[in-house]
Amino acid sequence: MSTFALRNAVRNVSRGMAPRRAVASGVLGKRTIMTPTEVQYTASATATNGGRSGSVKINNDAKPPLDVSINLTPPKAMGGSGTGSNPEQLFSAGYASCYLGALSACARTLKRPKEEIERLQVEVKTSIGPTDVEKDGKGFALIVELVVKGLGDGGNEVIEAAHNMCPYSRALNHGIKLTTTTA
Repeated sequence: MSTFALRNAVRNVSRGMAPRRAVASGVLGKRTIMTPTEVQYTASATATNGGRSGSVKINNDAKPPLDVSINLTPPKAMGGSGTGSNPEQLFSAGYASCYLGALSACARTLKRPKEEIERLQVEVKTSIGPTDVEKDGKGFALIVELVVKGLGDGGNEVIEAAHNMCPYSRALNHGIKLTTTTA
């Protein structure tokens, strides 16, 4: 989204001219599957040895220390040893760093004080639990909570704009194109 479009979207929401959901759901104001116009980078990771109880290795151009396998274990609350990382922690780390980048960019665009931008922090809490089998079928579901720290008065417009920019937020709001192949 261009800086001009971002400013207009933020202005319209703050003036009550567009529903909050319209900014969160993108320029079209409805849930759509978003795809990039051009792929600029592709990250790759391979899970082996049992998934949640195995390991994951970041592929491609990973540099130390991420060029090694990350041991995965279910958390103690889910019957595991809790001695390794788990997918929810890795998701939280990725989302927190990506959203903080979007939040900082939007704060600069909206002319927030430099000191405020420098102290911004984002904590992402990712919870997992079983779904209601009768309602949703057998499986698990996630609950994701973002905690934004260091944002002063009037920060909601920055938060909304960052959700509109961050690919993690957009994927959770709109869905993503998923392709599964066999090798």
